[in-house]
Amino acid sequence: MLKRVVFLLFAFCNVLVFGKSVDPEKNQLFQKANYEMVLTPDKATEVLDYLEKNFQLDSEEKEKLDYLRIKSLFFQNNLTEALKKISRNNEDFPSSIIVLKKSILYYLSISDNASIEGTLKQNDVQFSNQIITLLEKLNQNQSENLTRELSQILKKAKTENLMIARENLFYLYEFITNNDKNSSDNFFIEGLYNLYKGDIQFRIVYAKYLLKNDKIEDAEQILFKLPVDALAQTPNLNLRYNYYDFLVDYYAKKNSNEDYKDAVEKKDLVLKTLNETRFSAKNKWFNIIEEHLHNELNNKIDNGRTILFSIIGAGLLITGLILLWYFQINSQNKEYENFITRINLLKEKKAPQPQVISEKTENLLLKKLDDFEKTEDFIKSEISLQNLAKKLETNTKYLSETINTHKQKNFNAYINELRINYIINKLKEKPIYRSYKIKYLAEESGFSTHSAFAAVFKSVTGMSPANYIQLLKQKEE
Repeated sequence: MLKRVVFLLFAFCNVLVFGKSVDPEKNQLFQKANYEMVLTPDKATEVLDYLEKNFQLDSEEKEKLDYLRIKSLFFQNNLTEALKKISRNNEDFPSSIIVLKKSILYYLSISDNASIEGTLKQNDVQFSNQIITLLEKLNQNQSENLTRELSQILKKAKTENLMIARENLFYLYEFITNNDKNSSDNFFIEGLYNLYKGDIQFRIVYAKYLLKNDKIEDAEQILFKLPVDALAQTPNLNLRYNYYDFLVDYYAKKNSNEDYKDAVEKKDLVLKTLNETRFSAKNKWFNIIEEHLHNELNNKIDNGRTILFSIIGAGLLITGLILLWYFQINSQNKEYENFITRINLLKEKKAPQPQVISEKTENLLLKKLDDFEKTEDFIKSEISLQNLAKKLETNTKYLSETINTHKQKNFNAYINELRINYIINKLKEKPIYRSYKIKYLAEESGFSTHSAFAAVFKSVTGMSPANYIQLLKQKEE
């Protein structure tokens, strides 16, 4: 019951602090994977597989899982697979994997020239860069104030994520213990050992450091607590190498020749395997980089081709559209020209040839028209072009042409104007007409309807019959 209450209280506190519930079993499995990582990375992989298969992981937990998987591959000396997983650009990774990537590449003596601009502000990456920069200086004997730099790193290590910083700090720790020439640096060795006292690889390197300083009994206290069988079988060849390297120094100190020879043989065998694996991994990495560069180049070429073909295609399309538009316009122009030509031909074919009237005939016809205008025959309803031509003893063509030419109007307009002038004279000369209805005036002047009469009257005089009559009445008054 008490355990249940403690568990619920723990979960409640996590909700308050982190804003989400924490699965204790899940956390325990992550801790177990990290615990097994150095000595038995194969077991760590099994734990990670179980985690991934049986638990729902959030984004942070997935990142942690990926980080631990890469780490387990590295510790199992499966460098090729580890390199595949870290071959992408740094901006694709969280800071933990960037730091691990730097550690692996440093282990393989490969410079990491990848861009880290987006991650420089992250403490893990900054700390990793600081450690590797110092290691590079030490390898080139360029560190001027080693004690101060080690002091800064040790101080910072106490506040950093020890799991993420572990590999880079181990490389520095191993270098300092193997190349310790200044006792003033002991503070760093002791201080870092205290931070990683639970890490078997740090303990072995520290034991070797004790042997080097003739502290055999202290070294033996560490040695006798080591899991000898597990170390002899661990897939972590670097750990196994550290172990045999320590045994070589230990048996040399103890003057145990047989054990010494056995340890040297095993150490050399492991070292040979490590060197072969490193060599193969370096070649693999360069192949990966070459493949990436080749793919990037191909992508750029493909993109360039796509852009070029798009431009060419667009140009061809525009050119095609312009040509199509040109041919359509040209075709339409030709059709229009042909149409006009056909119309003109039809006009030439159908248009009546003008009939030439002699001057004598024309003058005679004009005199007859003057005589006709003096009569009142034009108000007769049956008057027509044919009737008038017959009466004037001519043909309709001569009559129509003469009226059009000399009266400057067609036959109907000519007759209608004569009729309107006739009724106007009646209205002026005979006031009685002013009292007649419009219908009577229309009939009197030869129009079949009063509306036709009114329309023609207005076109000739500019006003309606009623207004004209009213105007005449006003003038007399």
